[in-house]
Amino acid sequence: MTGADRSQLDPVEVAGGRRYSQETLLDSEGGLSAGSSSPSIGMTEKPYHSSSSPWDSWTVLCSSLDRHLHSRLGALPTPTHPGRLLKNALIFLIPSFLSPYSTLEFKKYKPNSTEWLDGLRGIAAFCVFISHHVVAYTGQEHDYAWDPQRHAHVLQLPVIRLLYAGSAMVRIFFVISGFALSCKPAKLMRKNGGQGALMKTLASSVFRRYLRLFLPCFGAFFMIHCWRAWGAFDWFELRHRANEQILPGSIEKYPPKSPDGFFGQMGLMFSEFYIFAIGNPILHEKYDFTTNKHMWTIPTEYGQSMALFLFMAMVSHLRRGFRVYVVAPACYLFWVYYQRFDYPLFLSGYFLAELHAAIETPSPLPVSQPIEIEDESSPAARSRYFIKTLKTIFWSFLAFVGLYLLSFPTRDGYATFGYINLCKMMPNSSYYIKRVGFQSFGASMLCLAILYLPRVQAYLSLPVFQYLGRVSFSLYLVHGAVIRTMGHRLVLEGWSNYPPDAYAGRMLVTVMVWLFAILPTVIWLSDVFWRLVESPCTNFVRWTESLVVAKEGPVPNVGAVKMQ
Repeated sequence: MTGADRSQLDPVEVAGGRRYSQETLLDSEGGLSAGSSSPSIGMTEKPYHSSSSPWDSWTVLCSSLDRHLHSRLGALPTPTHPGRLLKNALIFLIPSFLSPYSTLEFKKYKPNSTEWLDGLRGIAAFCVFISHHVVAYTGQEHDYAWDPQRHAHVLQLPVIRLLYAGSAMVRIFFVISGFALSCKPAKLMRKNGGQGALMKTLASSVFRRYLRLFLPCFGAFFMIHCWRAWGAFDWFELRHRANEQILPGSIEKYPPKSPDGFFGQMGLMFSEFYIFAIGNPILHEKYDFTTNKHMWTIPTEYGQSMALFLFMAMVSHLRRGFRVYVVAPACYLFWVYYQRFDYPLFLSGYFLAELHAAIETPSPLPVSQPIEIEDESSPAARSRYFIKTLKTIFWSFLAFVGLYLLSFPTRDGYATFGYINLCKMMPNSSYYIKRVGFQSFGASMLCLAILYLPRVQAYLSLPVFQYLGRVSFSLYLVHGAVIRTMGHRLVLEGWSNYPPDAYAGRMLVTVMVWLFAILPTVIWLSDVFWRLVESPCTNFVRWTESLVVAKEGPVPNVGAVKMQ
C-alpha cells in the first residue's frame, strides 16, 4: 500500500469508528465517569457526547470503506472507486489486534481500578465457549468431579475443571454484572448532595438497559437465521436425524428451517426473538427458543438488573452502614432461604461495589503534621508488613474456597470425594439447587477475595484478558453457531478416520479442531461482530436517550415574594 493510500485511511475509521482505550470505564449504565472502569457485562462503552448520531459507528465504518462517504445520516458511498471500497472492506475484516490501522489500546493496571473486571469477565466467557465445545463430544465425563475411586482424571480436579465449567462461569457473570451496574451509583451514594445525580443515573440505566442487552442479541439472531436459510446447518442436521447418537454428548438444538425461503426464515426469526425478548423477560412466559439456547442468561440478566436498580433506589437515602451491612445482607439471606440464587449474585455485586467505593475514596491526610518517611526496619513497619501478609493469606484462602465451590460437579456430587459433606448441608434440596447454590456462594467469595488481592487484579488486567473482556458479549453470542456448523462437521470428518473405541484418537481430533479451526474463527467473528454490531448498538441506544431526555431549565423560585 502506498503512502497516498494510507493517507486516505483514518485508523480510527478503519477500526470501526472508536478508539479502543479505556480512558472512561465502568459506566453502570448511567453515563461515563473518568477514571472508572469496566462496563457492565457484555456491553462495551466509549465516551459519548450529546451531539453523537445513532449511526456514528455505521457512518464512520462506511467512511472507512470509501474516502468520499459523507458523515451525515443517510449519506451513501459513491460507486466511483469500487476497488478502494473492496480493499477497505477487507481491511475492516482484519481483527482489531492484528490490523495496522487499529487503535486498540489497553489501560495499565492501577491499584483500586476495575480493569480486572474486564479480565475476569473475558476469562468466564472464554470458559463458557470451551464448555459448549466440550459437552458435545465427551458424553458425561465432563459432568463429574475428581474422585480417587471412580473419576481420577486430572482434568476433573477442582479448579482445573473450571476450564470447561460453563454453569459456574454464568454465576461469575452475574456477580460481575451486579458490580458493574452498581459501581457508579455506589460512588454517588457516598457524595454529599449526590442524590439528584444518582436518580438520573438510575433512570438512565433503567431506560437503556433493555435495548443495550437485546439489540446485539437481535443481530446474533439475524446472523444465525441467515446461516440457517443458506444451509449452514443442513450437513449436520441430516446426519443427526439419521443417527441421534452421532455425538455422545449434549447437542444444542438448531433453529427450524422455513420451507418458504429466506423471507420465511426471517418470519421464524421474529417469532423466536419475540419469545426471547418479550415473552420471557417482559410477560414472564415459558420459553423454548432454538436459535441460541445458551442465551437464556440474557432475559435473566435483564430481570435481575431491574430488581437491582429498584434496590439501589430504595436504599440510596439510608446511612451507608445500615444499607450495606444490614439491608443488603438481609435481602441476600431472604432470597437464599427461598433458594432463588440469581438475585443474590447481583446483590453480591452491589455489596462489592460499595466496598470498592470505600477503598477508592482516599482518606484525608493531616495538614498540621508533616509526612514522615518511616524506616522499613522499624517495629511498626514490620508489624504492618506482617498484618498485610496475614491479610493476603486470608484472602487467597477465601479465593481458593470460592474456586472449590465453583467446581461443584454437575453430576454425582453426593457421592464424590470432598463434596459429600457439602450436599449434606442442604438435605431437603434437589441436587440442582445444591449445585447452583454452592456455585453461587463460590462466585461471590471469589470476587470478594479478588477485590483485596492486587496481584491477582494485575494479572487479570493483562491486555489479553482485557481484550477478551471487551469482546466477551459478542463471543458469547456467536460461538454457539460456529460450534454447531463448522465444529460438528470438522470433528465428525476427523472421527471417521478412527474406530468408535479409539477414544484417544477421537479426543485428539476434538482438541485439534478447536485449537486450529474453531478458536481462530470464533475470535475473528467476535471481533467483527463487536465492531459491526455491538458497538453501534451501544451508540444508538445512547443517542436515542439523548433525543427524549428532558432538558434541565432554571429552577423556578416558587417561594419568592413579588416586589411592587
